[in-house]
Amino acid sequence: MIEWINGALSTLAASINVNNPGGLAAIFFLAVSADIGIPFPFALDTIVFFTTYKMGAFSLPVLLVLLMLLSGSLLGTSIIYWVSRLLGTRFVDWVGKRSKFLRRNLERFQNRLGRWTIPVIVAARLTPGLMQVASMAAGTVRIRYYQLVLAIVFSFIVYDGTLIILGTIARLGLKDVGPEYAAWIVIGFVAIMAAIFAAVHLIRRRSKWS
Repeated sequence: MIEWINGALSTLAASINVNNPGGLAAIFFLAVSADIGIPFPFALDTIVFFTTYKMGAFSLPVLLVLLMLLSGSLLGTSIIYWVSRLLGTRFVDWVGKRSKFLRRNLERFQNRLGRWTIPVIVAARLTPGLMQVASMAAGTVRIRYYQLVLAIVFSFIVYDGTLIILGTIARLGLKDVGPEYAAWIVIGFVAIMAAIFAAVHLIRRRSKWS
């Protein structure tokens, strides 16, 4: 298992370059899928973290990954925003019939989009499970599109910037660790991310019932 992960990580590191448009396209479409509500848990996080750890924060592969992620997020969120804006309640009702979670949180979130529109959307995009809610609410409330774009960029800077910092810390602190231990480093990273997401989920559940 560990050997397979190490092999996959080596393949990942080698595939992220300008000579491999297929690998970059895969990252782009993963980002689009995540923003429209088809998640691949920790896949993109791991790519950013491991590429930074392996190549360095200012390397070309990291910059290419970030470009694909930001472009994919802009496209994915824009799709939900414009569909919500054009179809309005018809789209909300259609989604609500299939996801009570989205409908319930959408009704709450729409009331929060006021004076502090951009910070509210940024906070929602950084909260597990609320990214699509923010995009739909922005469309149905008809906030200006540039505000949504700014919120995407700001949340991208905060979230992916944090992943780059973690990758850089791992790169500096574990620089003497051999490549055969890369899998354990990534497993540790995923475990930490899973624990953070679980903690956020539990906090949200407690605040809901309090």
